[in-house]
Amino acid sequence: FSKATTAAFSAWAQARAKSEFTLFEPTLTRVVELNRQFATYFPEADHPYDALLNQYEPGMKSADVKAIFDALRPQQVALIKAISERPQVDDSFLHQPFDEQKQWDFGVEVISAFGYDWQRGRQDKAPHPFTTGIDFDDVRITTRVFPGFFNPAFFSTAHECGHALYELGINRKYHQTALGMAASTAVHESQSRMWENLVSRSLPFWEHFYPRLQEVFPQLQSVSMDNFYKGVNKVQPSLIRVEADEATYNLHIMLRFELEMAMMEGKVAINDLPEIWNTMFKEYLGLTPASDAEGVLQDVHWSYGILGYFPTYALGNLISLQLWEKIHQDIPDMECQIRSGKFEGLLTWLRDNVHAYGRKYEPQDLVQRVTGSKIDPSAYMRYLKQKFSQIYNL
Repeated sequence: FSKATTAAFSAWAQARAKSEFTLFEPTLTRVVELNRQFATYFPEADHPYDALLNQYEPGMKSADVKAIFDALRPQQVALIKAISERPQVDDSFLHQPFDEQKQWDFGVEVISAFGYDWQRGRQDKAPHPFTTGIDFDDVRITTRVFPGFFNPAFFSTAHECGHALYELGINRKYHQTALGMAASTAVHESQSRMWENLVSRSLPFWEHFYPRLQEVFPQLQSVSMDNFYKGVNKVQPSLIRVEADEATYNLHIMLRFELEMAMMEGKVAINDLPEIWNTMFKEYLGLTPASDAEGVLQDVHWSYGILGYFPTYALGNLISLQLWEKIHQDIPDMECQIRSGKFEGLLTWLRDNVHAYGRKYEPQDLVQRVTGSKIDPSAYMRYLKQKFSQIYNL
């Protein structure tokens, strides 16, 4: 498997650079074969995909994920269609020169307010943002900065800070034990998505921080806070997953999940993937990739042999909203606290109810223990409909 994935990554890099899936096809075929072989070592699994999913979401079944996505997909497709029929939000003011150091400094100011401990971590630049837990007291984050666009640096900083706060909040008594890590990949993603989207893209957040941002970047003085808020929450179907907005992101994940299931079941020929990808993409998001590079070759995951990982991104979104609703029940003035730039209450709640337990509970058990329900899409759809109905006057 190590040899196969090493060859696959090299082939993927060449294939993506040339936008030719055929260069990747033979090594991907081998990777899929080995994943199928891996699944046979778990005969108790209900589906071959369960063995892959369990590496990232302990106890989660592919049937559970399918049921969740089947309930979610038509609602998200309908919402995107409704938004597409309304006048589009103007975000042109986000695409202008923004000093890189000032972007960096503003992000540092915000995540310091969130509670990121600079004595136990640091931030650096990287081509792709990520978080690395080197040790219990050394959790580092990275971001990327583009001088002509505000969004990437700030929101990736907020996202990675969410991951780091989770790692830094695990109970010390679990240090150097099997429990001293996150409950699952999806629970981890719920934390980053919460700070990135539910906090940093919220109206109360910008009611507090927008005047400060206007001080840092005077070119925004002529942009009202309402227009800025709408701009950073613009919904526009895109070809690239990592650039997708809140309303469309999960559809990118569902497509990949369905293709991975089909590959594990042997229902699709690997050489047919580009055509199948494009057909599904048109159905889900109304767009057709013009090349393999912006379609089936855009993600590195399959070249690493990682099948079963993609669903965790969408599951993390759902968990974040289930927790968010519970937070608002327990802290009725949560929005007022955010509007005042105070995040101690939110971080304390997360530390007490999620972070501290590490891997003591399986993800489904943890979510039910905290919210009273297993992973469910209802809270997420309530959030999307309420938020974007206001922004787009649906």
